Amino acid sequence: MKKDLEIGIPIIVVIAAGFLMWALLTGQTISVKMEPQAIYGPNLPGVKPVVPVAPAAPLKPPSIPVQITQKSPEVFAYAHGTVMADGKIFIGMASRSGNPFPTNRLYVFTDPSDLTKFRIISIPRTGDIESMVFDEKNDQIYFTLSNNGSLEIYRIDPKTYFVSTVISTTSVDIGLKPAIATDGTYLYGITYTNPATIYKVGIYGTTLVVSPYAHISNGHSAAVGVYGSSTELYFGGGEADLFEKVNGDDLSSMGMLYFPGCSITDDMPYQPVVDANSSTTYGYVYLGCERQPYGYRVRTNDLTYTKFDLPGSSFGMYIFGNDLYNAAQDGNYDVFANMDLSNPKRYFVGQDIQLNELFMATTASSTMASTSSVGTQSLLFTGWWGVKGLYEVAL
Repeated sequence: MKKDLEIGIPIIVVIAAGFLMWALLTGQTISVKMEPQAIYGPNLPGVKPVVPVAPAAPLKPPSIPVQITQKSPEVFAYAHGTVMADGKIFIGMASRSGNPFPTNRLYVFTDPSDLTKFRIISIPRTGDIESMVFDEKNDQIYFTLSNNGSLEIYRIDPKTYFVSTVISTTSVDIGLKPAIATDGTYLYGITYTNPATIYKVGIYGTTLVVSPYAHISNGHSAAVGVYGSSTELYFGGGEADLFEKVNGDDLSSMGMLYFPGCSITDDMPYQPVVDANSSTTYGYVYLGCERQPYGYRVRTNDLTYTKFDLPGSSFGMYIFGNDLYNAAQDGNYDVFANMDLSNPKRYFVGQDIQLNELFMATTASSTMASTSSVGTQSLLFTGWWGVKGLYEVAL
């Protein structure tokens, strides 16, 4: 072996020398590329090169399939304003492309245990019923008639279905998708215009007050916080990605937040925080994003906020009991039990159903009566785009 090696080395040297001489005589260029060598190992000073890895996307919780226990006939195409009052479900109609139903109508489902039972209440004016709020203090429902160049708010008694006018004026244009809220004394509203106008009016139509201050644009959601003798208002700016805190007395701005790319949903729940003296000192407002897979929890006293992940973008958030619900855009809804924003459970309703408005029933439906006790809670929601109607699933 050693002899073969001794013979082989001179031959290699002769071949290399011949190649070099040929290159010099023929004018050929020899290019040599030196690759840097990374020295690495447990006892060497070098470090093995690290290939950067893109951060993994947050894992979506697996969807738990749910069974639809009952559904209504497809009597509407674009349900928007909704409340539950006196054991009945009130749903307002809004105009959208392809909607064959009149928009200035309320559908009242008189018995949540039988969604085939409903009545229709027509409003003798043109407009969309986009925003609706229940006044528990006075047992009344208030709703706007919008997209007609005016400010129109109506009252309906959930017991008698009697409809009366709170205010109707052309001095304010509330735009396409406005929002209202109430503390039982006043109705507070924000217009879906740029810039938005904030106003308040007594629940019996007493003096209209219009804010002289600058506010966010495209107001699309509203909530009220009452702290002793003071009232604060909270408004979301929809596509404007803005949130604003407003003084309920003089309607002056108390601060704004900007959430770029969010597109804040219209259903923006408020959670009061009660101290040891049984008084509300501040609260939280929950914002869902229609264009991003996350939400925000805003603390009302100092406008600090927490951003939290969602398994998908949102059409609205709701609080029931001590749980936060998110109506997703992909046929799912998410439940944050005990308001734990880090651990949602996801429930899948249907591929062709997009949840819009969510609300709760505390009585078992007729379809569940054989297996459920009285007081069983059900989740009811309106479906839009795709399979439409009012649906119920058991919780």
